[in-house]
Amino acid sequence: MKKLIYELLALAAAMLTTVALFADVESTGNLSMALNGDGIPQLIAFAAMLSVYRKWIVKKAFIQRTSQRDKICGAVIALMFTAFMIIGKAQIAEPDLKYELFAVLLFFGYMPLFYLAAVFLMQTIDTHSKTQTAAKSGSVTEWLFEKHVTAGVMLVVFLCRLPYLLAFYPCSMSWDGGAQICCFFGTEPFTDHHPPLISYLYGAIAWYSQEWGIPNMGMFVIPMMQTLLSAFAAAQVCVLYKRLRTPYWMRWGSLAYYAAFTVWCIFDCTVIKDTLYYPLTLLFTLQLIACVTDSEVFWRKKSNLVWMIIYAVLMMQTRNNGVFVVLFAVPFALYFVKGKRALLLAGACVMLLANIALNNMLYPALGVTRLDTKEDTYCIMFQQTAKYGQDYPGDVTDEERELLNTIFDYDEMVKVYNPQLADWVKNCLKLSEYHSADHTNKEFSAVKRDYFKVWFAQFLRHPMSYVKTFLECSYGYYYPEAKPYKEGTGFYESERNMLTSGMHAYRQVKQLQPARFLLRQVSKAEYLPGIGLLYRCGFYTWCVVFAGMYLIAKRRYALLAAVIVPAVNILVCLISPVNTCIRYAMPTMCMVPVLFGMLWSKDKGGLENDGT
Repeated sequence: MKKLIYELLALAAAMLTTVALFADVESTGNLSMALNGDGIPQLIAFAAMLSVYRKWIVKKAFIQRTSQRDKICGAVIALMFTAFMIIGKAQIAEPDLKYELFAVLLFFGYMPLFYLAAVFLMQTIDTHSKTQTAAKSGSVTEWLFEKHVTAGVMLVVFLCRLPYLLAFYPCSMSWDGGAQICCFFGTEPFTDHHPPLISYLYGAIAWYSQEWGIPNMGMFVIPMMQTLLSAFAAAQVCVLYKRLRTPYWMRWGSLAYYAAFTVWCIFDCTVIKDTLYYPLTLLFTLQLIACVTDSEVFWRKKSNLVWMIIYAVLMMQTRNNGVFVVLFAVPFALYFVKGKRALLLAGACVMLLANIALNNMLYPALGVTRLDTKEDTYCIMFQQTAKYGQDYPGDVTDEERELLNTIFDYDEMVKVYNPQLADWVKNCLKLSEYHSADHTNKEFSAVKRDYFKVWFAQFLRHPMSYVKTFLECSYGYYYPEAKPYKEGTGFYESERNMLTSGMHAYRQVKQLQPARFLLRQVSKAEYLPGIGLLYRCGFYTWCVVFAGMYLIAKRRYALLAAVIVPAVNILVCLISPVNTCIRYAMPTMCMVPVLFGMLWSKDKGGLENDGT
């Protein structure tokens, strides 16, 4: 009887998992059609899952040697992944489908699948780390990953970038990059909405290239500079791999990812601050990892701390949210670093003080206008206010409507609400950076507290409206089936036309248009099985969650310092103006090879007993 019960459990689990994998919740409100189990692919999947679940449930295979701690962490991973999938599918579900009931079937279908996958992957990493032997390396591998790591990796990355550098010569212009150059030229107000350091950098290059009569050659400096920086960051990842004796197959895979992945290639050619931010974030994190995991070696050279400070300051000066990385990651590292905590604390103070001094003293002295309020900070709140007006129009009081009409074109705001992009709602602001008399946005600052009161009062009346709005505005950052929005996989065309309409003479070469078109087609790899996941923001969140829970399971708590950085970026993305924006996710994307390189490394040095 007991065996029969197990057989029935395996059968039910296989059926529910197949339903979860092939569920059609988008095109129909009919529950029977949403089950979507009648087809050859579904039959093959069901047979495969039944075979796996029978070995697990009936024959007790797969996880019999798994520790209780691993099982608990595996269950937490499975629970989180299941929640991510259910929330994601809820955003695209047909309104007539009673999705709340169907979500129960999805839960019991996803949970065993993700649990088994998580535990099996943890077992595989453990087994590989303990039993792997030193692999023989060929002459190319030896030269590239052992003898000339920095120069060799940078050369490979540069050669992979070369087709893009030539095809998009001198550069590809993004909207934000063009706006920062316009701030420098004085055609737009020079505020700290965008990081002033990058505005000065891009603007100075554009200005002098124009003044010296070399518009194309001068602007080409930007993609060359960005390419060298990203190549250097990739090389430093391989330096870490060398120290940890990471398997060569992972080193080659990581190199291919950093060198040939089309997102890195096109963004390196694009004038946009994110292209500088992600390698600086990566370099700062690598220094942090070295400090935490090998303190003795790290402190032998005081220059290591100096470089950490430089990377941190540049990171914070490249994107405004870089400061959160320092505020969360450094205190965590302070707890686990072995010795010289005072020196690391002093370094952290230098990072933050330098950032404050630049923002509050140097830039204002140079004429950069400081904003009293940066409206992008409140995008998710604006979205919730707009959606509340759609969900409960009769519940908005006259006093609330009067105040909201002072700040927004309220009726238009409610009408144009778009969960994927907050710009539609932001464009309805009457009190904004653009409309501010002195460009400080002090007008919004004056009523900000009153707006918060209205926002909170509406939240108390209908909290689930706010919750649902938050989910539908952010789910793409943890739901791996959501495709990139807006810029998609990069800027394959110049977005800012002002540079080609009188202000600057740079031009992309018309004769190279076929080459640009061809490279655009290469990015269609996002539709290929397996490879396509690399273009999904949510996939990287899953990788970070797994890596973090694995480290907890193995009590390697110090290494969580490396997880903190991408985790902070994910949290920032959740409240960003754009859902599923791949350029916002790049700091997380570039960290995933580092995380798995540490998990899979043969020689962990002093990392085995971090938590003891």
